[in-house]
Amino acid sequence: MTHPDVLVLGGGIIGLACARELALRGLRVEVVERLPAGAEASMAAAGMLSPMGELPVPGPFLDACRSSRGLWGPWVAALESETGLSVDYDTSGALVVALDEKDEADLDRLARIARELGERADEVELPALRHWLPDVTPRVRRALHLPDDHRVDNVQLCAVLAQAAQKLGVVLHYDSEVVRVERHPEGTVMVHGSHWRKEARLLVLAAGAWSGLIPEIPPLPVRPVRGQMLLLGGVEWPWSGSVRRGLTYAVRRGATGLLVGSTLEEAGFDKHNTVDGIEDLLAFVRGLFPGIGRARLETIWAGLRPGTADGLPIVGLLPGWPVLAATGHYRNGILLAPWTAREAARLAFSQYESEIPAFSPRRFLDES
Repeated sequence: MTHPDVLVLGGGIIGLACARELALRGLRVEVVERLPAGAEASMAAAGMLSPMGELPVPGPFLDACRSSRGLWGPWVAALESETGLSVDYDTSGALVVALDEKDEADLDRLARIARELGERADEVELPALRHWLPDVTPRVRRALHLPDDHRVDNVQLCAVLAQAAQKLGVVLHYDSEVVRVERHPEGTVMVHGSHWRKEARLLVLAAGAWSGLIPEIPPLPVRPVRGQMLLLGGVEWPWSGSVRRGLTYAVRRGATGLLVGSTLEEAGFDKHNTVDGIEDLLAFVRGLFPGIGRARLETIWAGLRPGTADGLPIVGLLPGWPVLAATGHYRNGILLAPWTAREAARLAFSQYESEIPAFSPRRFLDES
């Protein structure tokens, strides 16, 4: 039986990105994913790469988001070169619109923060906005263009990332549930499945909303937060980026698709769509884009984001365990994938010395 240097639990974008990065550093890496085809929240997301997306607060988290955004262009280029496949990576930016006084106050705050950070946030003339978005409501008072907030087709990206990892020798095991983890005195970890077991020098825990449920490992306070989404088809706009009002958004997908999301629901591990959730999304569409009523409603779905108590990701080593957590990214897992992969690779070689305290699992775990 062969054993890897690193075993990654979770085949979503974070797990695959970490696996590829560690393989680039010369390590033998295998990925274990409980689903037959891999990825949960990574496939359900909209693919926005938006550090400025939620009225950002300066600090380590915003620094990580901005740093990761800067990695995306070269990262996509490298993945395309490694696989010969293309990735729909769009740099048109984001449009943030205001329909009332509260929205305008939010736009003012966003513009002020952008100026302080040296980010671009440009006022959009309303005729230009209506050219980009022919279906937009005449009630729009103002709009900002954030040219550095990009988007990616995350479903496509996950497939390309899996191929890139495999070309580097990463072995992917799908439909493989973990039932037990053992910590060995010599500093390795043994992971048991129903009909398999793997020993590794390092375990990377990238199981998304399920990261706190791995048997025997100190439980991390990661919880599922449901988000419902829908896809419209036949939307013919010149604009190819994203549009936001508050925390709700519409994101282009392909030539004529429009993703609309997302709800924020504490519903445990229930991943069903609900009438209320979809009605809320459709109300957003009708309110912001009244001319879009004849668009096709292609499909609906829901995903479970990995949330944490303080809203920050968990990236770092578990005290006393050869386990590196890379989870809890909540609404920014797609954006933070290349940054997390880089951090995971650095920590795999430098251990605790390079941990960022704000993201360390030590903030949640008793080290006694």
